[in-house]
Amino acid sequence: MLFLIGTAVLGVVGVSAAGLGGTPGVFAADECHLEESGRGGKSTSCSGVFVSHDGSLVDREARMAWPGGRAGAHTQVRTVLLGGYQREHGVDAVLLAVLVPVVGLLSVGCAFAGLSRATQDRLAARLPEPAFVVYVKWRS
Repeated sequence: MLFLIGTAVLGVVGVSAAGLGGTPGVFAADECHLEESGRGGKSTSCSGVFVSHDGSLVDREARMAWPGGRAGAHTQVRTVLLGGYQREHGVDAVLLAVLVPVVGLLSVGCAFAGLSRATQDRLAARLPEPAFVVYVKWRS
């Protein structure tokens, strides 16, 4: 279940990073600072102003994680359905395009492993023949 939730969250963020969802605009950083992140690492967090391209949305208390961000800089972002902002950046989109299928496959694998042996066998019987042969060899 955790993997399914992770896949959904990554998918939502990925859609924004790829420029396919959310409201596009510009984030202008007023201040940035390093924050402690897990295992002794640090990440850059910036606060500033978000203005949508059409001017219909202005958030003067916008905050976002921005690696390499600095006060006075600005970047193209999109709002994220779950709240917050995601940079419109090709590297972010590619990274998420790789992560979403990987986490999705892990989700399916974990869900399949959690089924009873009889249910697994019934589902495997519906696979194309080459995949079913692999399943039978794996089970024996």
